Amino acid sequence: MKKLILLLLFILLVFSCSKEKENLPLSYPSLTITNQSSIMSIHTVSLVGYSFENLSIGLDESKTFALTTGITGGLSNVSVQLGWSCSGENNWTARKSLNFKNGENTTATLDDDGQGGCLGVLE
Repeated sequence: MKKLILLLLFILLVFSCSKEKENLPLSYPSLTITNQSSIMSIHTVSLVGYSFENLSIGLDESKTFALTTGITGGLSNVSVQLGWSCSGENNWTARKSLNFKNGENTTATLDDDGQGGCLGVLE
């Protein structure tokens, strides 16, 4: 009887520890920023609880940020701000409200204004 109980406990232990955690969905949101402007380079990305600085996201480049501590205040209408340099000046910014979902990636793309200037359009 003791052997049967030990065998059952061993089987239970093997099956309970064999689940692969890698296949579980992400429990936090992520943000991908893409630069579509040939004259701008993104150097900062910020949103509530996060500030990513000293970046260099150039033309046709993307960077994904894992927001592993969640987003304070909820996942809807989160203000995301980008800072970029253009013509040697670092003072350009744009904001956009984005909606996030846990386990999913949200994207934002910076493009120029189509006039050849430094005014960016955050899509």
